[in-house]
Amino acid sequence: MEIQYIHYTPEWHDRLLAFMLSVYPHRNAEYLKWWIDNLDKAGSEYWDKSPLILESGNQIVGCTTVNPISIINRNNTESFFCWGNTIISPNQRGKGISKEIYNERNLFNNWLAIGITELAWKIQLKYVTTFTPLRPINVYIGVNRKIVAQLLKKLFRVSNSSLSEVSFPLQLKINGHDEIRRIKNVSEMEIPSDGNWMGDDVEFVRDEAFIQKRFFDIYCAERYGVYQYMSKDKSIGYVILRKTRYKGLEMISLVDYRFHSRKDELQAFKVAAKVARLNHIGLVLALSSRDYGNRLTSLLIKMKKLNCATGCKDYADQFNDTLFTSADSDLDFVYYM
Repeated sequence: MEIQYIHYTPEWHDRLLAFMLSVYPHRNAEYLKWWIDNLDKAGSEYWDKSPLILESGNQIVGCTTVNPISIINRNNTESFFCWGNTIISPNQRGKGISKEIYNERNLFNNWLAIGITELAWKIQLKYVTTFTPLRPINVYIGVNRKIVAQLLKKLFRVSNSSLSEVSFPLQLKINGHDEIRRIKNVSEMEIPSDGNWMGDDVEFVRDEAFIQKRFFDIYCAERYGVYQYMSKDKSIGYVILRKTRYKGLEMISLVDYRFHSRKDELQAFKVAAKVARLNHIGLVLALSSRDYGNRLTSLLIKMKKLNCATGCKDYADQFNDTLFTSADSDLDFVYYM
């Protein structure tokens, strides 16, 4: 069979979606469609970074896709992109197709790869000449006493196939002078115009356009609780939560957070824990590149780490100090425990 190498264009949208679902039948079809829709809107600059491997001219047997992102580097905004999963048909694996896809990365250096599997890590170290390892992302799990009831329900098979509704309160006291206020429209948020919250050397842009696209225009917008964090009636950051499920147990996911000061970042974990208890949920999931060490409570533990890399060696030190969360790449939708 003849193998052909091309780049993605929107005319391949439906066939690419069908291919992804055939390889990942348990993935959410709406999520995969949303991911490809974003690639369609990104334009030819990003289509050229999304190779498709075809068999017999029109049958997709391998692919990778990208997601455009913006970073602020010392007050200058630069375009980067995150690589999605490299997907190969089961009957085509071991034939060198992934090598051809990974060779594509050698043409660019403004990329990030987040949550790389151990197998992909070994292959990319071998074939991607620009491959530069970064500090991994930590997977944190928080537990409270509500977990007992959840485990009993699971033990006696009292569960629903779909997620139950979560209560995201309009306003919630956190402690002292601090509270969170739910945002229903991005225009209600106090956001730095350039999306630079912390003034780090390198930071992912979190401006109004990003928040709108990522949390309000997404197919599952109703599942997110977007909150402004207030201290003494002044905004000092934001926290974004989502209800999800892993192995039959419902949990609250701390999807994203930003504060003007790093010393306030742990407040995001307190918000997630409080909303979880409010909903009788015993588990909180959080993915963060920050290593908070002993500053976290004893009931919030680091479960594992996820591999990360970049093609931009010159930015490695800065990226190692950059805040990554599950809002970056596809980590909000694919959890690794």
